[in-house]
Amino acid sequence: MLALDRLLTRIAHLMAWVTLAFLAFMMLAITADVVARAVVGRAVPGLFEMSEMSMAMVVFMGLGATLIDDGHIRVTLMSDRLPGSLSRHCTALAWGLAGLTFALLAWPATKEAVYSVSIWEFRWGYVHVPVWWAKVAVAVGLWFATAQALVHAALVARDQMPQRRHKTAASAH
Repeated sequence: MLALDRLLTRIAHLMAWVTLAFLAFMMLAITADVVARAVVGRAVPGLFEMSEMSMAMVVFMGLGATLIDDGHIRVTLMSDRLPGSLSRHCTALAWGLAGLTFALLAWPATKEAVYSVSIWEFRWGYVHVPVWWAKVAVAVGLWFATAQALVHAALVARDQMPQRRHKTAASAH
């Protein structure tokens, strides 16, 4: 299970780089679009559509990195007060349910991605922008989050969570 966790962590790091690339594109594209509107009086064709898809890439490709950094929002008020073993099993159950939730989102996203690829879907606008690849990436990101959450649940249940090397806001001060 630890080997699978290490593999998922490596993949999550690669997906984080993809996320950063799309985030950088969004920053540059939006800046260029604002400048173009101010100087020329109209938007750069296709940038709005590409920015929309970039946002989806940032969110769904970034899910894995968020899990590695333990950055998902959660409330631990009750589990922090439970005895160790019970707290661990409740936390494992919560991660299992998160995995199930991701899977319930991933299934229709996968069906939509398959359909989108089958028709080579694009978005109408100033220019025709293909969107099929973004729908595939959303499905991949959700299935990856499913796998990560389920592995995380199993590791927590077995009390085998590896120590992650990251700085949190509390440890940085």
